[in-house]
Amino acid sequence: MKAQHGEFIGPRTPFGYQKSKENPSQLVPDPVAAVIVRKIFEMAARGTGVTGIVRHLNERSLPTPIQYARAHGLDGNFDDSNGCWNSRSVKYILTNRTYTGMLVQGKEKRAVEATHEPLVDSGTFDAIQNAFQARAYNVAPQGQSADNILKGKVICGCCGGKMQRKRGTGHADWHFFTCITKNRLGSDKCTGMYAREEDVLSAIYHQLKDYVNERYITNSAYKQQIQEYTEQIADLAQRKTTAWINAMEHYEQYVQGEISEEAFREVQDIANQAKDVLIQATEDKAACEKQYTKFRKLLSASSKNIPLSKIMECIDKVVVDGGGKIVVEWSISDSLP
Repeated sequence: MKAQHGEFIGPRTPFGYQKSKENPSQLVPDPVAAVIVRKIFEMAARGTGVTGIVRHLNERSLPTPIQYARAHGLDGNFDDSNGCWNSRSVKYILTNRTYTGMLVQGKEKRAVEATHEPLVDSGTFDAIQNAFQARAYNVAPQGQSADNILKGKVICGCCGGKMQRKRGTGHADWHFFTCITKNRLGSDKCTGMYAREEDVLSAIYHQLKDYVNERYITNSAYKQQIQEYTEQIADLAQRKTTAWINAMEHYEQYVQGEISEEAFREVQDIANQAKDVLIQATEDKAACEKQYTKFRKLLSASSKNIPLSKIMECIDKVVVDGGGKIVVEWSISDSLP
């Protein structure tokens, strides 16, 4: 088998390599892409994080693997993403052992060493993998602080991009949010926003209390409103029944030729309207019950009787603006009971 003998069998070469013109089963460094790959490993070996490498590549407008492949004849329905380098693409390169001159291929994942020219030596590659592993262990704390309950909801007020949650300096037991756009593309694309997690949570609690106080309704007032809905629905149900009985009687008269079609249609329209009004009232009551359930949950969260994680579906986004301004945008109707 070709894979067993260290011959390349993939349809596309890894970024940084190309197929040899003399032997298509042999990988050789691509004169341009290999320079980029070597730079990525060089920066990682010096201790530059993945985010810093991504920013470096984007600031210099270096082509991504898919962009480079398209420029060299790749055709097909491939995802170009947003056309920028990202953490996933950089980390894929930094963890791909192909760049050490080894091929791991086939269903059995056969590994064959020294099959082609390496772009990074094995010692450097292993050191980078060890650094990744150590970092993974250090940023996996136990307890509530490990949970990112606001994932995807904290937004940069400058560029509108999602902000990334990170651990404090020296892996301290605190977290902060920073703008991903600034990290990836540089400060010329976004001034970037920063906020400590505790400040974001404090803002949510503060604005939650204001939100609940502005819409506060007592349990007795809610029960009275539901009772009014119940009585209204009972009355409308009776009107609907009467209207449909009347419509059926007029239908018989219409069939027997005692009244015109126009007269029957008028009575039928009244019956349909009675049904629609009843349906609307029933839906309004159900919406009121649902909104009050949300209100009670928000009330409990504002008093810290339940954790904020229980009301995340009620938060659309949290926007971090300049000057420490944090604004919560709720994903629930303003028409709370």
